[in-house]
Amino acid sequence: MSDELGKLESAVSDFQLAADCEEIDPKRLSSVVDRLQGELCKVLERARRRGDHQLARLTPASWVARTCGLSRRSAGDRLCVGRQLESLPQVGDALARGDIGYQSASVIAHLSEELGEKFDAEREGEMLAYAQIFSVEHLRLCCRHALHVADPERFDKDCEEDFERRWLEVSPMLDGMHSVDGILDPVTGSAFRAALDSLAEWRGPEDNRNHGQRMADALGELLKRHLDEGRLSGRISR
Repeated sequence: MSDELGKLESAVSDFQLAADCEEIDPKRLSSVVDRLQGELCKVLERARRRGDHQLARLTPASWVARTCGLSRRSAGDRLCVGRQLESLPQVGDALARGDIGYQSASVIAHLSEELGEKFDAEREGEMLAYAQIFSVEHLRLCCRHALHVADPERFDKDCEEDFERRWLEVSPMLDGMHSVDGILDPVTGSAFRAALDSLAEWRGPEDNRNHGQRMADALGELLKRHLDEGRLSGRISR
């Protein structure tokens, strides 16, 4: 197997040396990367079963994070996908073929882990069909709905826990700028994102703002509209 990995490393090196970034299809390249992510998850699951993390006296997530240079959250995600792929043959095959991306497979894997025995082959096929036509964001909504239908009590409890995690902080900085940080509940976050996205569109060749700048300007425009219409007290000064 080390020879096979060596061949892959050589192939990647050859690709990096010879490929013209102007001519590479990003969708195909992303599909290749996602397929390898699926293989990584399987490898990490085998390592967990062998107890590789115990030799390093670490939790599985900490061992994966250190070994692969990931955050603990990303490490936990890879472990979840690795655990679930064996019981999700349709999803595993679709990921291996490049029919769905890694993030879509991850969303389904997490739903499978949450539902356990309630997640059968029929539900797997249904979620896979959604993954092939919907964006990752819409797939997450489908999975939340599936969780609600299958286990409404747990869904309501999770929603309450998510809502309690909300917080928002706007801190003035010494130079007059403001730092914004926080976590929004799913409903508020989706509405906030939708409102900003509608105002943050690229406005043509003369618009040289990056995405973050467009989002910041969208928030300013949203607030200004509400203030101008008298929906909020105060005014924005620049």
